[in-house]
Parts: sequence; C-alpha cells; structure tokens
Amino acid sequence: MHIEHLTTQVSASDQLSVEDVQQIANMGVELLVCNRPDGEDEGQTPYADIAAEAKRLGMEPVLMPFSSYQITESDRDKFITLIETRKRIHTYCRSGARCKRLWRQANSVVGGEEEYNRCHTTESNA
Repeated sequence: MHIEHLTTQVSASDQLSVEDVQQIANMGVELLVCNRPDGEDEGQTPYADIAAEAKRLGMEPVLMPFSSYQITESDRDKFITLIETRKRIHTYCRSGARCKRLWRQANSVVGGEEEYNRCHTTESNA
C-alpha cells in the first residue's frame, strides 16, 4: 500500500486489503472513502469486507465509486460535503490516481489546503 498525504485532512492510496485498514485507523482516519467499483479487477478486495473492518475499528466507511476519469459534479459535491465535516479522510481506488483527481476538483471549489509536498508519503508492505 502506498499512502499519499494530500493535506493534513485528506490522504489517498491504492487498493486496500482488510489487513491495511488497521494502519489507516492508526493514522486517525474517521472517514474511509472507496472510489473504486467492486469487481473492477479480479482478486480485488470487496468493499463490504473493507467497510466491515473499518466499522469494527471505529471509522465510517463511505462508498463513492466511479470509473477513472468519470468524475461527475455530484461526486465532487459529495466529496466537498465530506471535506466540510473537517474529519480526517482517507480515500482509495486501484492506484490512488482517481482519488487525487476527485480531491483536486473538490479542493479547488472549497479553496482548501494546498497539496502537501510529495515527501509526505507512506509505504507499507503489510
């Protein structure tokens, strides 16, 4: 898992496994957002499995799936609503790229924090 801290509030990563969810919880994440449709790739961990572990660890799972480059205004507006909660958010998809695109679109509307320097990343083989 490769975690990129986009701001002090929002981070993004590639696909999570159930085992990765503990590390996300340890970061103080309150909202765990999935931007990946189930069944996109063979062997992908189902959202329901990750959501169940997130709930067990005290996080609120949020499903906001969309295909890469298919972000709608509705997706952007829903993510803005999540940002406005001021809760710590982690979002994930296949590579993290679509999560970052969604965050950039939402952040440009709300005028939020500038993106962190690329040195704020975390690698894990867990």
